[in-house]
Amino acid sequence: MVAGLPAAEALRLGGIMYHKGQLPSGEPMTALVQGGIEMDGTMCTCTNCHMSSGLGSFEGGIFTPPTNGIKLYAPLRGAIDVPGPTMKRSMFTGTPRPAYTDESLARSLVNGVDAAGRTMSEVMPRYDLSDRDNEILVYYLKNLSSEYSPGLTPDTIRFATIITDEVSPADRDAYLQPLDAYIREDWNGRVKLVSDQWDATWKRTPDTPKAFRRIELDVWTLKGNPASWEKQLEEYYRQKPVFALLGGMTTGTWAPMHEFSEKHKIPCILPTTDLPVISESDRYTVYMSKGVYQEGEAAAKYLSRVFALPADREIVQVFRENARGRALGRGFTDTWEKLGAARLVNRIVQPNEKAGAEFWKTLSSAHPKAIFLVWLGPEDLAGIGTLADSGNKPLFFSSTLLAGKFSALPDSVRDASLITYPTRLPDSEEYSRTILSNWMKFKKLPMNNLKIASQVFLLRNVFSEAMYGTAGEFYREYFLDNVDQSRDQQQTSITYPVLSFGPGQRYASKGCYIVTLTKGDNPKVVRQSDWVIY
Repeated sequence: MVAGLPAAEALRLGGIMYHKGQLPSGEPMTALVQGGIEMDGTMCTCTNCHMSSGLGSFEGGIFTPPTNGIKLYAPLRGAIDVPGPTMKRSMFTGTPRPAYTDESLARSLVNGVDAAGRTMSEVMPRYDLSDRDNEILVYYLKNLSSEYSPGLTPDTIRFATIITDEVSPADRDAYLQPLDAYIREDWNGRVKLVSDQWDATWKRTPDTPKAFRRIELDVWTLKGNPASWEKQLEEYYRQKPVFALLGGMTTGTWAPMHEFSEKHKIPCILPTTDLPVISESDRYTVYMSKGVYQEGEAAAKYLSRVFALPADREIVQVFRENARGRALGRGFTDTWEKLGAARLVNRIVQPNEKAGAEFWKTLSSAHPKAIFLVWLGPEDLAGIGTLADSGNKPLFFSSTLLAGKFSALPDSVRDASLITYPTRLPDSEEYSRTILSNWMKFKKLPMNNLKIASQVFLLRNVFSEAMYGTAGEFYREYFLDNVDQSRDQQQTSITYPVLSFGPGQRYASKGCYIVTLTKGDNPKVVRQSDWVIY
């Protein structure tokens, strides 16, 4: 029992205090900073500085020491005891301190004094805690990142990548071949050299656990109905537990894999999917983008700011009853409910329903002054000129659903049309393509699908940086913290112009262009907005 509670409940409540700044009662914690300024604890949570793992950070010239159990309850002798890569460790200029005890740690949280009795920096909050609440938080800190995560042997660290069986053999090879080459040659081929250099720098003894280890990568192939994937994932994990999931690929939804990651608290880094899970609170999967949801979101933002729509103006959103259609429609709806005033009507096209000239004529007659969001593919656009002929403007389309077949939009529609474009504009990827092509040639890899290979190349860069940052502190939360701290990627991907990372940010590509088309048989894309919209 801890503070009169079962240990599991004390850990849960302590986690809420640490991550959210809320007391076990549900009330916000009260914190004093900068010599007496009172703040709501939800504004200065422990994770803001010490990170979710508790292994600390170095930012803005301020060193934040680790607050996880192993580090707190051991002496801090100097840079050798600071988690992270060599550069971060070398920045430590603090004073050594003895190990904390339960009592000295409790005092530090309330009074702002360290284990040696010295006054801490004013940036460290002093929390107004009862003895019981303090005991709960101390217990959580004592157990935070206290044991290495699964997937380790003394010499190796195991990862898996997930490929669903509807992915074509060609696309599967285009994904796995560069990933295998990176792990085999770039990581495992250099790990002994890096490990020896690390040991020499920090004078580590032969019996010290290795800070850098060989990677073993399993390929988890999911077969059949997605309803069975959870069971397949559990069996793979039971047979060979992994430290994290490294990318992956599916043509459908990532939801079963996302839920598996959340359940087991397994990081999943940059899977390739147009249908990620959209969540503001889930932590363990970091996506390249929000997929097609992001296009609906961008259309709503653009429409709300560029067009002053009165409340009595009608917006008609047309999409098919399938995964992509629903995701696009939900992206617009979720955002429009926050930003727009005009009334939104959904016209859902059923799977077997035909959308042709008569369909558009009927829809235009029923909504003569509406703005139309046409989230459909080129096969459904026959006769769509009726909408423009009726004076409806603007019309929105999705470049993802059009799949590059822009000539499906007749000239009569193009003057009224705006298209969401969530990737690099045509002819803007040449430099990134050159970087990728040179790497592929150096690895003697086939150039069959550079778009897929580019996803792996991006994954390689982010993963490498996170692994070097983890530097032997093999906790999943710390690995994920290091992914969150990754540098922006601007030339790594031929698909996305900018990918940015940050604590709690789970979608690296945050932008979307709005474009129009020139007329003629080979229409050109003309940019109408910046990449990051508002």
